[in-house]
Amino acid sequence: MTTLDMALGPSDEPALLTITEAAGELRIGRTLAYQMARQYLATDEREGLPVLRFGTNLRVPRWALLELVHCGRVVSLRDAASRS
Repeated sequence: MTTLDMALGPSDEPALLTITEAAGELRIGRTLAYQMARQYLATDEREGLPVLRFGTNLRVPRWALLELVHCGRVVSLRDAASRS
């Protein structure tokens, strides 16, 4: 098992969450989660809930949500992709 596998938890958990699922994990309302997702997109990925856009769908990477919860750090997914 890799460090990433341990950080993400059991493999039966999805790597990408819907906004509603992320809101549940954060114990906040769905409306606030969508506001935070829009804030993330509007602030060039500096504030809010990290999301990826797939057409009209928004998804929250589980690892980015964990980073936000455990470290209080909003990650730039664009920067994370360029490091790979």
